[in-house]
Amino acid sequence: MKRILRITLYILPLIILCVFWELVANSSQEFRFLFASPSLIISKFIEKTLNGELIKYTLITGYESIVGLISGVLIGSVIGFSLLYSQKVSKISKPYIIALSSVPIFGIAPMMIIWFGTGIFMKIAMAFFSTVFVAVFQAYQGGQDVSKDELDFFELNGASNKQKFWKLVFPSSIDWVLQSLRLNSGLAILGAFIGEFIASNKGLGYIILKASGLYDVPYVLAAIICIIILSAIFNFLVSLVEKNKLRIIRSLSLRK
Repeated sequence: MKRILRITLYILPLIILCVFWELVANSSQEFRFLFASPSLIISKFIEKTLNGELIKYTLITGYESIVGLISGVLIGSVIGFSLLYSQKVSKISKPYIIALSSVPIFGIAPMMIIWFGTGIFMKIAMAFFSTVFVAVFQAYQGGQDVSKDELDFFELNGASNKQKFWKLVFPSSIDWVLQSLRLNSGLAILGAFIGEFIASNKGLGYIILKASGLYDVPYVLAAIICIIILSAIFNFLVSLVEKNKLRIIRSLSLRK
């Protein structure tokens, strides 16, 4: 009973919003043209899903995002771990890591066309660059977050630099990387979307750009619903990783 009540409270604001939106859209043609209506959006969503168009383009955007996310997090984490292995390198590299992690993907988006063309590889690269610097920073910051008391404890017990890294610094960094997956998954989708929006003939970004040029507001909002669904799927996968976070950290640490 409590669960049903909780679910009802979650969806009640959405129902109220949709009812109000539908009523206003039906009473004003101008509002209906500018913002569509829930019924039009649902109708368009069903139509484009049944003909396979939305499913196809959602899968394309999802593929670009997941490949960019995995490669970005893996490569970024390896770079971050490598910098942490040496204290001297770690201190020297800190300002560069902070600078790179603050670079907005919008800033380098036009250059991506020059570097990677307009094909699917460019969208994957956009998703990759959206996540790799964040992964480097998270891995690096996780190692830097280790307390001095813990480091002193290892040193008092005669631990080598290798042992300190694999048994203390590395697990701390992995924890930070796993915690950042939710943020990185959203950034990966955003990166792929921006790439499609800039130059593409497929994907959800292309649909939104094309539909907005034709003033097809229901289709634009239907495509946005697909982006929300894609984000929800990514969040679900991340939540599975987070549930097994301790097991992952333990298994990676025990291998060394």
